Amino acid sequence: KIVATSGNEKATYEIEIDVRPANPVITHVQEHIVEVGESWETNYGFRGIEGTNEVALEVSSFPAINLERRLGYLIRYPHGCIEQTTSSVFPQLYLSSFVELNSSQKNETEQNIKQAIIKLQNFQTSNGGFGYWQGDPDDSKWGSIYGGHFLVEAEKKGYSLPYGMKKKLMDYLKSEARSWRATSSNSRYYRYESYQIVQAYRLYVLALANKGELGAMNRMRELKNLSVNAKWR
Repeated sequence: KIVATSGNEKATYEIEIDVRPANPVITHVQEHIVEVGESWETNYGFRGIEGTNEVALEVSSFPAINLERRLGYLIRYPHGCIEQTTSSVFPQLYLSSFVELNSSQKNETEQNIKQAIIKLQNFQTSNGGFGYWQGDPDDSKWGSIYGGHFLVEAEKKGYSLPYGMKKKLMDYLKSEARSWRATSSNSRYYRYESYQIVQAYRLYVLALANKGELGAMNRMRELKNLSVNAKWR
């Protein structure tokens, strides 16, 4: 807080400075299985710098997955390419379905999802697809599908999408689906099994968005060498 005084005049300026320790966050887990009819008592000692530590209790009928630690990592996942950006927020759409979030976590996850939706605009190319990195002129086939899948599910969860963004992407995916042809040889980026999975995933996302390409779906279904992964997709 800076205060400047001159005669009868007074000016005040406040700035918030984040102070963080040089050491990384440390998570210590203590686990115990309580059988039917048993009780368990423990004294838990806080570790780390006083005032920066906290404890969470997780009770479950199945083996613990240390969700508290993973939740914190997920929310603070470093954003980067189209896959990282999508992967960091896609699970956050469903967090409240299987874990009780406090008000701070709810606000943080909602802001993360909204910011990611806006950020995806910076990946969109003139064709309507998504580049692998922001500003890329070329579309990433898998990244466009994966990012589109997230947008479809986010919209179903009630999040608003920027005007025209989804339509451009769906038009791009429909065009890619229609022009796709099966190949038994290696393409520039994929082996033919992966090439099939890309198309299968593309058709799946279009169907989720009620934009199903029946012709392309039927053509793919009739392939003799359709891989198991593509069939499941």
